Amino acid sequence: MTRENSSLSEPMQVDPAITLALAYARKDTRPVFEDLFALDRRLADAVRQASEPIIAQLKLAWWRDRFAQSPSEWPKGEPLLARLAAWDADVSQLGTLVDGWEALLAEGPLSNDAAIAFAQGHADAWSVAACALGRAGPPSPEHAAQLWSYADLAEHCSSPEDAERARAAARSQNLFDAASPRLPRDLRPFAILGRLAHRAMLGEHPMLSTPGDFLAAVRTGMLGR
Repeated sequence: MTRENSSLSEPMQVDPAITLALAYARKDTRPVFEDLFALDRRLADAVRQASEPIIAQLKLAWWRDRFAQSPSEWPKGEPLLARLAAWDADVSQLGTLVDGWEALLAEGPLSNDAAIAFAQGHADAWSVAACALGRAGPPSPEHAAQLWSYADLAEHCSSPEDAERARAAARSQNLFDAASPRLPRDLRPFAILGRLAHRAMLGEHPMLSTPGDFLAAVRTGMLGR
């Protein structure tokens, strides 16, 4: 794999799939989704933009330390932290999202363990967001989160070989054996992203890159699956 610091290539841009998914969020729930993806972008930028792995690790450690603290101890002046502190959920579990991003900093080709840690971190984070939206019980968004994580990782890998390793890691978790459970209306954006990710992984193409993808997203946005 060709890389210096991580398995990833260019800095994250505005994601059309996320933009489309957020269009189906209720007005009162949209802020939680926006906070979640803003945090993910901050962590992604820490990994992709750092000139040295140690710099990325230091940035990620700052976030990990915050999630190890009570929100009442968080420093003032960081708007994203202030928004996350308002979540009615155990935000300490967002620390595994940080761990997932840090796993991508390991030297050498993308490993199965790193890809799985990346997906699990997102699954945990999406579950925390679901709790913040009052949807702590089943059905869980974890399956959709894992699908989206692997698809997003494959899409942004710095080499075709690492992209295939990301897809292989998803297959090793048997994620394609069953469809994601139908999620409640409040979690509709997660359902859309899971659906787009499933299509992308099976077709080995970027999410929302074909007319069929858009139609599938609209259908899921309207019907839930």
